[in-house]
Amino acid sequence: MTRSLNPRVGLAVGLVLAGCASAAPYGYRARLAEGDRAYTAGRFQDAARAYERAAAEVGAGRDADDARYRAAMACRRVGNLVCAQRLLTQVAGSPGGWDHGPRARLELASLALASTEPMEIAGAHQALASLIEDAPDSGPARGALRLRLRALDATDPTRSTAIAWLDALAADPRIRRSILIESVLAERAIHVEATGDRAAAEASWLAVVEQVPYPANSHWDDGHLALARLQRAAGRPRDALATLDRMLAVREGSWGNGSYAAPGFDDGALLQAEILRDDLRDPSAAADAYHRVYAEHPTSLRRDDALWEEAALRRGSDPARACRLWRVLAEEFPCRRFAARARAALAGCAGGAAASRMCEESRR
Repeated sequence: MTRSLNPRVGLAVGLVLAGCASAAPYGYRARLAEGDRAYTAGRFQDAARAYERAAAEVGAGRDADDARYRAAMACRRVGNLVCAQRLLTQVAGSPGGWDHGPRARLELASLALASTEPMEIAGAHQALASLIEDAPDSGPARGALRLRLRALDATDPTRSTAIAWLDALAADPRIRRSILIESVLAERAIHVEATGDRAAAEASWLAVVEQVPYPANSHWDDGHLALARLQRAAGRPRDALATLDRMLAVREGSWGNGSYAAPGFDDGALLQAEILRDDLRDPSAAADAYHRVYAEHPTSLRRDDALWEEAALRRGSDPARACRLWRVLAEEFPCRRFAARARAALAGCAGGAAASRMCEESRR
């Protein structure tokens, strides 16, 4: 019995075979590898020549753009800016440069900003602004944002020019729909805070955490931390605690290796404990908050700091518990800065000092 081939299956097989047939030729891959070896060895001129030969093997398209971009970076390393600009211009204008194109435009603008010619510098500013508008969802757009802001700040220390530009970006519908909006809002908050206007800075940081929700917002943690510090400085510690509660409320566990914890989560938890201890004068609540840093942030490097502060708070009201905390410090963190002090404190506890453990660092 014969069976007819489903046309959809035939199309899928054809596409797969076509994809395999379009793999880069051997000559291209060989020249690219030659360039990589030379670049790694610090022979940047040789690397540039090898990369250009690789590009010549395929002529145009994504592979050629990749090779030319690498060649440009090698030329830049040896100070041959004419070569770098020539190659980057080719990549930036390539119809197949959907991924390398924005990177090449960013590098070209960076080279122009380093010029002493006012016309070139003005052109670089325009190029960076155009890159952001044309490709706001690309990685280079963030680099362009930071690069132009740095240049604007160098010429206007009041930050007013940069803030005005950031306001215009934040109002642009294309930017608001892109992932770049979180960086625009965060940079605006940083610049407003630098002016010394605390009320405006607080409003700016609030916009950072309210306009882009978690987990899409990579500034969720530092935005809340900045906001809480401003609220604390303004004499509103309870508002600061509420802000930190909101930041930490999104914490979630992970299955297997790794963590979903943002870098600032443990800093936020420690700041809560510090506010409870120093601003609200609530040592019991502060001790509990310090313990949560140790118990709920297993990947944090501040867990021993938290245990030491907790023990200091409990020493007067619950000396037995303070002793248990010092023992944990000495046994779980034998190489950390509070370990020796914890072992000394244990001399006055029932059971005496903790067993001495050799630090891993001393075995190397």
